[in-house]
Amino acid sequence: MIELYFVRHGQASFGQPAYDRLSPLGERQAALLGRHFHKNGIRFDAVYSGALRRHIQTATIAMRQGNGDGPPEITIDADFNEFDSSDQMMNRLFSVIQEDPLLSEQMKQIHTDHGAIGRIFDIAEKSEMMPVEVAARLRLAQQFRERISGAIDNLVKKVGDNKKVVVFTSGGPTAVALRQTLDTSREQTIRLGWELRNTSITVLRHHQDQLWLVLFNCVAHLEAQNDPDLITYI
Repeated sequence: MIELYFVRHGQASFGQPAYDRLSPLGERQAALLGRHFHKNGIRFDAVYSGALRRHIQTATIAMRQGNGDGPPEITIDADFNEFDSSDQMMNRLFSVIQEDPLLSEQMKQIHTDHGAIGRIFDIAEKSEMMPVEVAARLRLAQQFRERISGAIDNLVKKVGDNKKVVVFTSGGPTAVALRQTLDTSREQTIRLGWELRNTSITVLRHHQDQLWLVLFNCVAHLEAQNDPDLITYI
């Protein structure tokens, strides 16, 4: 049996020149996550991270204080990266939003708005930032699912049995892992991804070649601060 902790990255820098880095709030979220792990005696036998900057920053900050006597080496695996074109889309979307007064007003609360991610993808579709053909979208989505499934299989084979592993990644890969676990539809999987909060913890148990859901979208480390502004979605 292996326990897999999927951690979504801290708040990124939507609206800045480059989306793929933590905001100051994202850095704070990651530090609170690390303290949560340390305080509650959660220790990991292996630490994995996607190759995106926000993944590595979150992992580094959290593990700096979250694994007791010293954090294990972080294994960088680009197969745990977000959907390939998502970052380019996020950077371009900000320009689109700024040019539209109605969208700009609507997006003022984007970091803490529960429905922000859904609206972003809706804008992306209308702005022709995503493949128009349904077949092309489905093909890319299938490739993404296969990449994440392969990354999980490789991790399981490498770390061995009776281990606790944390994977610092994004909402997309976590949602795909949940689809593999719960056998959800494509639409349900997308909705699950929209629910994931920054630095949220989702725990899956790998046993007898199957994944089982243990914990979903937990941000107890943020809620304990009694500061609603810490709960963000983008």
